[in-house]
Amino acid sequence: MKQKSVSLKSLLYILVGNLGLALALDCFFTGNAIAAGGFGGVGVIVNALVPSLSVGFVVFVISIPVFIWSYFVQGWAYTLSALLSTVAFSGLADLLAFLPNLTENRLLAAICGGALYGVAGAILVRGYVAGSGTDLLARLLVTKFRHVSLGTFVFLCDAVVVLASVFAFGDIESGIYAGGAIAVCSFTMDKVIHGFNKAVVFEIITPDAETADKLSGIIMEKLDRGVTMIPAVGMYQRRERNMLMVAVSPKQIYEVKDLIHDHAPGSFAVMLHANEVIGEGFKGLDVTVPVKDVEK
Repeated sequence: MKQKSVSLKSLLYILVGNLGLALALDCFFTGNAIAAGGFGGVGVIVNALVPSLSVGFVVFVISIPVFIWSYFVQGWAYTLSALLSTVAFSGLADLLAFLPNLTENRLLAAICGGALYGVAGAILVRGYVAGSGTDLLARLLVTKFRHVSLGTFVFLCDAVVVLASVFAFGDIESGIYAGGAIAVCSFTMDKVIHGFNKAVVFEIITPDAETADKLSGIIMEKLDRGVTMIPAVGMYQRRERNMLMVAVSPKQIYEVKDLIHDHAPGSFAVMLHANEVIGEGFKGLDVTVPVKDVEK
């Protein structure tokens, strides 16, 4: 893949995304001793043990060997993006360290901080920004251990940080809250990237064309959903069939089932869950960055 320099648009994503990460760290995690994975979590642990070492400083220092490795493996353009992201995160984390801890309720801190982490992470993904911290480390480890998935390495890196926090703080609850924050972060990031516009797709194989026309007309009239008819062949008897495909909201599932039962009882239907539906009746075009582009 041809390497490109970091654009002004990417710099904006880096700034906004890392601002969110820094706010989550300073307003929810550091003051509550929650090391929610990543190099930021390492910074929280070290800062708690040695207050003179700021979180941002620790994050940057431990990232230096990873940057050197990344330069030889991923090249200068990818490493530059990761370096800028880390500098922004480290600088903002220290610059905003004066902000007060917004809550001393550690459960609430884990939920709010994890959600903010997730939104910020989604912004970085949306901006084609290279991963940094343990994310970058995991991507580099994959190049050496190709039989292990990226997700597994990210999980292992975060798990090590969480376990280290338990021993460092001498408090198992710290690890539990950190794990909860990571879970909330993953859930939020997934929802922001893939969308909340979930739907259900029905593929209905009707016995004849007349039934297909009748059922599709009723679905369009009563549910106000578009229906697509696809010619098909039943391979068991080599008979021509018609397959209707329709996407509906989750709350319309039982309505579709009832319509099939009442108006096309001889049909064969398959219900599929869709993470997101784009188009009329659902929402406009989504320009979320494909994961494969971020991987590159």
